[in-house]
Amino acid sequence: MPFSAFPNVKATMVISCMDPRANPNEFWAFSETSPVQPAVLRNAGGRVTEDTLRSIRVLSGIMGNGKNTVGAVAVVHHADCGLRNFSDERVGELLGERAGLDEGKKGEVGGMWFGSFSGDATLEKSVREDMEKIKADPYLPRDLEVIGYTYDGTTGKTTEVGVL
Repeated sequence: MPFSAFPNVKATMVISCMDPRANPNEFWAFSETSPVQPAVLRNAGGRVTEDTLRSIRVLSGIMGNGKNTVGAVAVVHHADCGLRNFSDERVGELLGERAGLDEGKKGEVGGMWFGSFSGDATLEKSVREDMEKIKADPYLPRDLEVIGYTYDGTTGKTTEVGVL
């Protein structure tokens, strides 16, 4: 699709992990000739963060001067994600150690959210949590479709978790 047509259609976005094993362009075979060419946002864990919401808001606001906007967002979390093995506290400890922070300052990074998954969270639960963050955002279109998926890199299959 040429850029000149881009602002006249509703956009699709995909939020996924930055792990190279979980690349939505590959597991959903997006290409320049695909009927859907989503904006793909990738971060550690594929989590919905304030910056993720900011990106969705910006695209939503600039698409066709806000007339045509983001129509759908897909949230994808994958099996065997590294953040499933480390708590936010542990990531903070590792960063504090590397930075050479003394015990008094280690709390500065120890309290940060790095997007790890809580110990009892299933992939489906974490996907739903992130879907709900998007739907609850007051700056996004009310009719925005939010779809959740899990991805298993061993089988290459995505499984729909739900639609909000």
